[in-house]
Amino acid sequence: MIRQDIFVPEALLKPIEKKIIKELDKIGLFYRIFSRIKTNESIEKKLSHKKYNENKKMQDIIGVRIVLYFNDDIEICEKLISRIYKKVGESIDKPDSSTFKPTRTNIVYQLDAMTIDEISPAIQGKFIDTTFELQLRTVFSEGWHEVEHDLRYKCEDEWSTYDEHSRTLNGLVATLETCDWSIMTLFSDLSYRNYRDSNIIPMMRNKFRLRFENTPLDMNIRNILLENNKKLLKKLFRIDRNDLLENLSKIKIPVSLKFNNIIYICNHYYLKSEKIETITPKAITRLL
Repeated sequence: MIRQDIFVPEALLKPIEKKIIKELDKIGLFYRIFSRIKTNESIEKKLSHKKYNENKKMQDIIGVRIVLYFNDDIEICEKLISRIYKKVGESIDKPDSSTFKPTRTNIVYQLDAMTIDEISPAIQGKFIDTTFELQLRTVFSEGWHEVEHDLRYKCEDEWSTYDEHSRTLNGLVATLETCDWSIMTLFSDLSYRNYRDSNIIPMMRNKFRLRFENTPLDMNIRNILLENNKKLLKKLFRIDRNDLLENLSKIKIPVSLKFNNIIYICNHYYLKSEKIETITPKAITRLL
């Protein structure tokens, strides 16, 4: 029997990446994005090893992986991408208090109509869905997932009689997971120290952890924030990061991530200072 190759052009990855990048860059997350289309060998192997049918089809012929620098950005990233693609399934591990193991955040999304038109002829007659799989990882867990997936998950029998080695490998996961949370704690503490010392730009940089443009802070804004025993600065420091990112993501036209602009936006949603409002550029006001 002659194998019929499945040809899905790699050019289809670019529009998917472009849509995702647009959303993530809009709010300034730190991340890296990778994508791939399964090879024919990988497709045939998976089709032969797993029981696929009309009701259960392969969903990851196209795969996208986003590696985030901060653990709390995984939830934010998922929410953003779920606005531009329809979620049809997920496999998200919930960590428990007594076990350390790789925690997956794998989500299946429906491809857009244009990509479906391109891919449909190639997968016709195969138990392959018109979806793609998104994997969300942190920098610390990324390498571990690769190693665990290829060297343990795919060959569990080889590990079955070596429990002590599995335990050691799981211990490494615990260390990496601790690093993820320790990094966030470090920046949170640094933000507080800068708030206490009235270092506004370092406070914002470490509080919000975004790809800020390296621009100076308007002295008028600085003076207003430090008035009345730093009353407004305290409100700025107490803003919930996730809530701010949610509001940033809803602005239709991306705003350059300058410190001044973020304070104008924070003032609109949280600070409510008339003095800052009077110096807010009309270009910013019209977007809010």
